[in-house]
Amino acid sequence: MADISDFAQFIGRLHLLLLHLPIGFLLLLAALELVACLPGLKNANASAGYILALAVPASWLTVFCGWQLARTGGYDEHLLFWHRWLGVATAGLVLVTAVCHRFRATPAYRLSLLVTVGVLVAASHYGGSITHGRDFLTRHAPAPLRHLFGGASASAPAAKGDAADLSAYTAVVQPILDRTCVSCHSAEKPKGKLRLDSFDGLMAGGAGGPSVQAGHSADSELIRRILLPLEHDDHMPPEGKPQPTEEEIALLRWWIDAGADGQKTVAELDPRPDIRRLIEARGR
Repeated sequence: MADISDFAQFIGRLHLLLLHLPIGFLLLLAALELVACLPGLKNANASAGYILALAVPASWLTVFCGWQLARTGGYDEHLLFWHRWLGVATAGLVLVTAVCHRFRATPAYRLSLLVTVGVLVAASHYGGSITHGRDFLTRHAPAPLRHLFGGASASAPAAKGDAADLSAYTAVVQPILDRTCVSCHSAEKPKGKLRLDSFDGLMAGGAGGPSVQAGHSADSELIRRILLPLEHDDHMPPEGKPQPTEEEIALLRWWIDAGADGQKTVAELDPRPDIRRLIEARGR
């Protein structure tokens, strides 16, 4: 994280709250303009001026807060670049749209609104990719939709009863990390320079050092942070994110204590009976 004040971080985090305002205003305005094209409903857009009067300051305030949030670091530079400047472009186009409406330049106003909504959609796409990963929308979509939008194929779940023949990391550890950690520690959003979307990333650790000490779960930063009280500043995953269950924590600790090997199968690590039951239950 960059060295910025607590107040700047507070302002930056307001971006996640405020961004819904200009999105809502612009989509509402676009919807009203479409309705106004219907016979007998030409006055449906009568409140357009008021909506734009709110959308202009809301969009620029959102940009300002987003700029502060970006200073905290830990975001994919490519995604951040496009999200940042498309956000600025959106705010600029909202202002242009408002000016066109104010001077009753109807064709220019409608064209500007159309372009603004298009740029807004692109900015939102990059923002969502920063937060949730590039394939957030398509990750669990039907295969035809995944292929249409260029999404990766979903990982096939292990068949019932075959977990013992799979890599313990693949069958047990990575699914837990995918559910609880990857939204903040991936290629798109490597918070603290830590990636937990692969075995190599997990073992490499982040800015604070190694996240796993093979053979010693009690000394592993990953486990230490998970076990901190939920309200503790260093607890991971942060409050509001999916938390690992007691069973998942037990599985992570078992794998680390067993040597944190990325290749050995469950059978080769010879889990004790209680761990074996937990693994078998996950495969059902």
